[in-house]
Amino acid sequence: MVELRLNVSDVDYEALIRALAGQIAGPALMAARAMPDSAKEEMVTGYINANAARIERAIEGALASKGLHMKITGAQAKLIARPGTGA
Repeated sequence: MVELRLNVSDVDYEALIRALAGQIAGPALMAARAMPDSAKEEMVTGYINANAARIERAIEGALASKGLHMKITGAQAKLIARPGTGA
């Protein structure tokens, strides 16, 4: 088995908030837009972990379209410190 780690950056938070709009509405949606980046990063982490199976299938599909067939399992996200910020 091979472990592959990916760092996620430059997230389109507005697109993520729109994707989650069915789960949050009204004042909560406005509050989500006003959250600091650290809270938005927590939201992204939760979204990735909640949708791990779907993300794994999407990666498998992208690889298969290039003729690379493999099973992806164990997708998960955790927050890491941003370089130079300590946060």
